[in-house]
Amino acid sequence: MMNLETLRSLLIVEERINLFNEIIKFLEDLDKLEFITYKKFDISEGIIPIIYIGNNFDANKVKNVKLFLGAQHNEYNGLFGILEYLKMIKNQKIQVSDFLIEDQVLILAPLMNPYGFLNPSKDNKSGYYLKNGSNLNRFWRRIFTPEYKHTKDDFLEYNIPEHAKIIKDILEEYWEKKDISIYVLDFHETSLLYRFPRELSINLNVYYKFNHWLKEGIIQNIIDLYGIKYFREPLFFKCNRSVDHNHISLTPKQLDTVFEKLHDYQVKNLGKLAFYFCHSKKSENYCNRLAKIVYGKLKDILWETNSPAYSHYFHDHGCFVKMSDATPRKKVYTMELESQKQFFNLFEEIENSKKNPNYFENKLKSINLSLELAVDSIKEMIKLF
Repeated sequence: MMNLETLRSLLIVEERINLFNEIIKFLEDLDKLEFITYKKFDISEGIIPIIYIGNNFDANKVKNVKLFLGAQHNEYNGLFGILEYLKMIKNQKIQVSDFLIEDQVLILAPLMNPYGFLNPSKDNKSGYYLKNGSNLNRFWRRIFTPEYKHTKDDFLEYNIPEHAKIIKDILEEYWEKKDISIYVLDFHETSLLYRFPRELSINLNVYYKFNHWLKEGIIQNIIDLYGIKYFREPLFFKCNRSVDHNHISLTPKQLDTVFEKLHDYQVKNLGKLAFYFCHSKKSENYCNRLAKIVYGKLKDILWETNSPAYSHYFHDHGCFVKMSDATPRKKVYTMELESQKQFFNLFEEIENSKKNPNYFENKLKSINLSLELAVDSIKEMIKLF
């Protein structure tokens, strides 16, 4: 898992290049291991490292391709989760021969945005954007589904970045074989998992405007977990069609109970990792199975939930999850794993690390919970068909 030295390197912007080079060197050395191939793609924004695992990469013989994608933005669970998984292979804690299947290819892309990783600034949200200020996780629908009628949220004003083209080229020979199943797990982090429960625990009332699906999901989870009865349907409703928010159809007494249980829930889950999986329509069944397995194994470290996986219906942009429903290709199953954001504002984190004597202990604990979730998700997805 992440150690103190690595965490300190992340917080010193000038030292990130040394950490980056260490990561590349580690990945390069994996090429010496049986069944593992390393490829480096040089683009104008840096190096995109890719790891392949398999004993047969011939598209005529492959039946399943599983792609794991990390660090599109200012996010670390995918990058260091993939690295931790590969370290376990290198140190023989995981034997490739134990999970290697003749007709399955694994592709791991741990660091998709090298510029953001190396150049975090206040202007690019601590490393969130590409060099031109665009969001890499908006181009996948455009590049994989050119026949789709794209929306303004597909970043049409930008050219498709080199990063996305690399993944398209890597998958192309498998994509053209329609009988090959392609599975994608895209790792992300979000600050909303921290912010929304706290906002709701302060502001929730009968007039509260639910302006985000996750707020509704948090309240629905409380109602389900604590068996709070309600009789009006639907639970969330619009007061009129023109508004961009919902209200909740509970009585003041019922809402008081929800409010009380929300506080109990936060105390009970203090120190646990907030997360959710996210799926397309095509991947719904597969993602629900994966989320249920992973949650069942890691319940002790994850926040309690009745719904570890959600539909990605709530956004209409060109991410990987939306891509699979846009393409007519049938066997494409795309998912995201969201966990709590670790460095929403890197520069506030740097200041906090100087002032708070418990900062490094607490941050390492939180990061390593997210890495444990990422590693277990990789392990279980490799096994799941």
